[in-house]
Amino acid sequence: MRHALGIVLAAAVAAPAMAADLPAAMPMKSLPAYVPAYSWTGFYIGGNLGGSWGKFDFAPTATDNVLGTTSGAFNNSVTNSSVVGGFQSGYNWEIGNLVLGFEQDFQFTGLKQGFTLAAPVGSFAAGDTFSSKVDFLSSTRGKIGWAWDRFMLYAAGGLATGVMDASATYVPGFGFTDAHKFHTGYTIGGGGEYAVTNNVSFGVEYRYLNLGKETYNLGAFTAVNGQTVSSSVDLKSSEVIARLNVKLQGLGFFGM
Repeated sequence: MRHALGIVLAAAVAAPAMAADLPAAMPMKSLPAYVPAYSWTGFYIGGNLGGSWGKFDFAPTATDNVLGTTSGAFNNSVTNSSVVGGFQSGYNWEIGNLVLGFEQDFQFTGLKQGFTLAAPVGSFAAGDTFSSKVDFLSSTRGKIGWAWDRFMLYAAGGLATGVMDASATYVPGFGFTDAHKFHTGYTIGGGGEYAVTNNVSFGVEYRYLNLGKETYNLGAFTAVNGQTVSSSVDLKSSEVIARLNVKLQGLGFFGM
């Protein structure tokens, strides 16, 4: 009995010392917070700003209203560049890495150009001038892209429309303008976009635009002259623009 009590007493004395020699418990590390992959799906609105390089094609013709004959028909092309900017809105669907979408945009620009005849051409005199300018551009486009999380490359194309004015001034000074003519054509291009936050993305885009031909009534050489002038005018242009988009999902607008 005395021997058993000795063993119990020794164990009681040694227990605290043994506990002191045990390694301290390792603190539990918290798991990293789950960050879901970025999604391009949703409605967005935004703005764009850049440069446009355009070529206007003219084909003036003078018509004798009495005889019904034409004269002085010729073709001429002139180019110019200008700032272009506007706004866009659209919707994207992301399916795996594939992104499909549609977009509507409106752009305003000071793109315009003209020329003056250096020598007579048929019924036209040296010094006669022709010019055209763009009032606004718009496009309705489909998009297809490939996303790597927050970065996306895409191609886009569709219907292009625009409103243009054409003017002519004839020696010794009669001037005419046919304003606000509506053009339709096509546009194609592509770009890249990066989402810097869950709702804001920046991108750069190139697009080619062909507005097609429309015929403008450019008046007569003089007030009593039986010859009137018309000209077809078309526009082909290239744009490089920077874009900013705001995705509406998650902002609380319209229940999104």
